[in-house]
Amino acid sequence: DQKEQVTPRRLAGGQHMVQLDAEGTYQCSLTGLIFEVTGAVKITYSLLSWSKYANLVEKPWIVGGPLFDVRCDSAPALTSIQFPHSLCLSG
Repeated sequence: DQKEQVTPRRLAGGQHMVQLDAEGTYQCSLTGLIFEVTGAVKITYSLLSWSKYANLVEKPWIVGGPLFDVRCDSAPALTSIQFPHSLCLSG
């Protein structure tokens, strides 16, 4: 399964944006997110803090990975997102 590496544009507020121009599978070089699309889309995403949402996680569940806010300007074209199980933020 071939994934094209894409480097997102950094926006204000810790957001990232990728403009994908054609059908395919793309992997963000910074976060490891993998986007599968059927056509051109603009995807904006950011890493959120679990501190705001942790009280929504009820036992036996536990916080287990990064939390992302993902937005897409053409939702029907975004067929899947694969999220990383971990994320290294140290440089």
